[in-house]
Amino acid sequence: MTPASVPVTTADLRQWTRDSRLPGDPPPLSDDAALLIAAGHTSPGGRALVVRRMSAGLPLPRLSGPYVDLRRLQHSIAHLEQQLATGSMPNMVATVLRSRLSSMIRKREDARRVVVGGKGVFATSTRAIRRERRENLYLEIDEREKLFVGLLYTPVANLPVGGGVRRAGTAAVDRVAGFVGSLAGRGAAQNVEEWINEALGGAPGQPAPTGRGGSTFSDGYETLQFVAGHFYDRIVRSPAWGSDFFELQRTQVNLHAELAEIAADVVALRGLRVDLDRARASGGFDEGFAEHLEQREAALRPVWTELLERVQALVEIAQTVESAAAELRILDEYDRASTLDDRIDHLLARSGDRELSADHTRRLSEQVRAGEEQLRIYRDVLQGNIARIAPQTMRELPERYEP
Repeated sequence: MTPASVPVTTADLRQWTRDSRLPGDPPPLSDDAALLIAAGHTSPGGRALVVRRMSAGLPLPRLSGPYVDLRRLQHSIAHLEQQLATGSMPNMVATVLRSRLSSMIRKREDARRVVVGGKGVFATSTRAIRRERRENLYLEIDEREKLFVGLLYTPVANLPVGGGVRRAGTAAVDRVAGFVGSLAGRGAAQNVEEWINEALGGAPGQPAPTGRGGSTFSDGYETLQFVAGHFYDRIVRSPAWGSDFFELQRTQVNLHAELAEIAADVVALRGLRVDLDRARASGGFDEGFAEHLEQREAALRPVWTELLERVQALVEIAQTVESAAAELRILDEYDRASTLDDRIDHLLARSGDRELSADHTRRLSEQVRAGEEQLRIYRDVLQGNIARIAPQTMRELPERYEP
């Protein structure tokens, strides 16, 4: 992704989402970002509860591995289910794939029990549940189910086309191919292996995507969610954002809530995009109905632009904070240098060179003032970004829409 010194415009975001590709090879999203994006699949009340718990530092479900691995697991399951649904493969191959599919589904169910069960996270006794409900901190079971569904679709770059399944199932493939070969010769074994390679989406040893030349995503909506989550991570991890200098700004915007709301808008947009396409496919032969659909889509299209602008404001906050972090590091160095003044003055006094000490102090003071002035500029810029990202009047999307 782009460094702090390279500005990101709304036009850049529009191009990235159009291509479903980002520059470079950005790191995977954090678990916090994944949870907030997944909260976009819950109801407004459930989403607010997730945000409230995270803002208060209360626990939320965590897996033994990162949530991005859960998305990769779901991707592999869907790919295998699609292959098995064709019903046009030898029974021996289907047996191997069903065995591997069952193993992956069990792993997914284990993750679901952690998220939905909420053991050690949410209250379990009747009295504790009532207390958390009174305090508006209890996430109901049905909302946790929705949260888990959202986690299955955590934005992940460069998903393999069956490659993960193929690598995980290599031992089973080799055993079946060897068994068939012992019965019917090398020709049959080769045919079985070809079937399995086709079902699993790639031959053994096929390299996974590396992200060179860019990182690809399933569609533009997932791309935008990833961008929002990526820059959210960069903000909250920045030491400048947690410093006293930006204490006021931290009280003016809840980044957790902003990311969750962006994710919810993207989910709504994607859902409506699907519904519009289905309606057009089923009733597009009627010119009047088709024209009506075009008008409604055109009327709602500005919502996508507004969403791009909100994400772009989040990007600017991240880049401003990162630039300010560099200034803060310089000021820290100046502070450490200033603690040496007394010792320097004492040493220079012994040599009679007090003027040099005064010059040094003046230069240091000027540098500190320049650094503080630059930080004030960053703070003013950040104030404007926050005003853009958290408008006073919240816009409401229709229940479903996407451009």
